[in-house]
Amino acid sequence: MKETKIYILSGGQGEGKTTRCLEIVNQLKSNGENVGGIVAPGFWDNNIRSGFDLMNVQTNIKTPFAQRMAKEEWIKIKAFYFNPEAIEKGKSILHSAVQENDWIVLDEIGKLDLNGYLWGPIFSDLIKIPNKKWIICVRDIYVDDIIHHWNLNNVTLLQLTDELY
Repeated sequence: MKETKIYILSGGQGEGKTTRCLEIVNQLKSNGENVGGIVAPGFWDNNIRSGFDLMNVQTNIKTPFAQRMAKEEWIKIKAFYFNPEAIEKGKSILHSAVQENDWIVLDEIGKLDLNGYLWGPIFSDLIKIPNKKWIICVRDIYVDDIIHHWNLNNVTLLQLTDELY
């Protein structure tokens, strides 16, 4: 049985982790690899990050995920309001991705996840499934915390300019 392999794509806030992650996903797909999971492309308003969509990397279908402006029935966590339907959809996509794909993408995991929100609980379960290759996007300031919190082994750190292989 092969050990799970984890690639952590790290960079600072707003430096292009999601963009680079999508480039890697497209490279993997063009090489015939099966890839599933989620990315959260952000959008800006007057040079301020105003929100994020949640995108299924298999279908490229986007769902509104988080925004700074209050929205009824969305959950406020820190500066953003999160769409509970998108959170559930993301969990479902990740669960299916692990069952159906060799490569799983999770953009991004960070402080909220470390504190038990968003993808933290499902990642704790899914990372235990063997013989998978994960690409997770992490802000550089949280890399060590993520590795230690989930006791991750077989980790390769990728900077934004690094090639996967």
